[in-house]
Amino acid sequence: MIASSGRPLCLIGKVVDAQGHESLQTILIQNGRITAIQPGKVPFSLPDLISLELADHEAIFPGLINLHVHSEYNIFPLWQSPAVWSNRFQWRNNEQYLREIKSFKDYVDARWVKDYLGFTQPIIQALTAEKNTLPTPTMLASAITEVQKMYGVVTELQAVAGGTTLAQQTIRLETNASLPNFIIRNTGAPAELGLPLTQKVFSVVDFVRPGPDFDPPGSPIRAQEDTSAWPMMRHPSFDDFLTSVQQGNNRYYASIAHIAEGRAGYLQPGKPDGFSRREFSEFRQALASLSNKDALKTAHLTLTHACGLDYSDPSTIDFLRDNHISIVWSPVSNLILYRDTIPVKTLLDQGVNVCLGSDWAPSGSKHVWDELKFARHFCDMVGLSVSDAQLLAMVTQNPAKALGHVPAGAIQTGYNADFFILQKQSSQQSALAALHTQDDRSVRCTIVNGRVIYGDQDLFTNTLTVDYERIPIGEGNAAAQKAVSINSSLHFDLTKSLNQVDALMHRYATDALRSPNLRRTRLLSADDHLYLTRIHMVKTHLAELVQNLKK
Repeated sequence: MIASSGRPLCLIGKVVDAQGHESLQTILIQNGRITAIQPGKVPFSLPDLISLELADHEAIFPGLINLHVHSEYNIFPLWQSPAVWSNRFQWRNNEQYLREIKSFKDYVDARWVKDYLGFTQPIIQALTAEKNTLPTPTMLASAITEVQKMYGVVTELQAVAGGTTLAQQTIRLETNASLPNFIIRNTGAPAELGLPLTQKVFSVVDFVRPGPDFDPPGSPIRAQEDTSAWPMMRHPSFDDFLTSVQQGNNRYYASIAHIAEGRAGYLQPGKPDGFSRREFSEFRQALASLSNKDALKTAHLTLTHACGLDYSDPSTIDFLRDNHISIVWSPVSNLILYRDTIPVKTLLDQGVNVCLGSDWAPSGSKHVWDELKFARHFCDMVGLSVSDAQLLAMVTQNPAKALGHVPAGAIQTGYNADFFILQKQSSQQSALAALHTQDDRSVRCTIVNGRVIYGDQDLFTNTLTVDYERIPIGEGNAAAQKAVSINSSLHFDLTKSLNQVDALMHRYATDALRSPNLRRTRLLSADDHLYLTRIHMVKTHLAELVQNLKK
């Protein structure tokens, strides 16, 4: 991992357990792993030891895990969806979405090198100097990857600002390519999960799609049409998954796939999306046809969204639970796009493993911590008796279980040394209460692989001896008090990259969208007024749905 430390680290402070209880402990970290945990304040004496003793109002959580994120889109502006949709294939074909998000991203990718050679030219020059040759297509491709590095680093920085230390494959989810992580762990790197290099986590967007020769209508006026008769075809990724399962999961140790993303019929009774229902039915039928019936139980399969399942049918719940299939719940995105979501309480009560995921900037949360806070609001509004400890598990233990019980999501000896340290309002406030009331300006620091990679500036100036960059003042007052340690071998200039992407976005917003005031999402939710306004709007929609349910 690029984010690592060769020096041992000692953390002394209040550690939060799975039930949310706090106790003073001393944690010794060596080579990126937790090697010892002792109750109370215990002095360790090791060469080059870094000791970090926390204040009474600070709490140590395990690093948060986000199994649903589309990182390449996380720097883009919020999308003002023109309709409430039935399923994901409709808005993907919507002209406004294609213009305001998809083409926007394509523009940034294409113009990054062409318009900003001042950024990539030094890389090309360095390569030509080493080989004493003229630039080649390979060298130019190496320079072009700088835009991918920008997506990766910036979106991972946004994640660690919210306490995330492990996320779904960082960039290019659709290609399932092996791409690097930068400052946090991701599911595309098996070694970061404590898995052998041959044990791959398979991340895909679609197992099935409408077609062939059928384009779902993207017009808002057709958003509520009956989709049950749409033709359906398998995506090659589904056959890859089925082959792996049939062969005893020899290709994929775990799999994460979008399925049945659409109107659930939960908050809008009697109005489930027909295509989504069929999507899951076809999925079950294909799995039932496999001769190796028990292999699915060890496939470590996670279904993202899964709104269109018929949860009123006991066989659906039995199928999920008996085959150890996990669900990733993304209530913010579900409510923005479909005004509906899954019956999470039913799944929890029936023993189904549920995780939380932030989705992406256009219609989701800033990071998985924000999704957790919204999930608390959702459960309170709908009247669901879901505990704070259950919600914490959805971003710690449950996703670790979904990935096949990887050594993450808990503070235990032998586990990955990944932590999220939160400043509470006072030493008397409980850690779980702080988790639901504080925002990302209260992150003291985030530690990945035993290295403090993000946090308050004073940690880097007064305590740590690592290279770091201050968050640019343009990101807001809260962000300006933070710093990030990006390994110098990346040759990444955060301020320069943000300035360049802002310039490209301004040009596209002005010339193509005629919206010169459009801005990308900021790094911290505490600094992002537009984002906070969006979350307030979603809460308003939820209140209206709950009121309608009571009528």
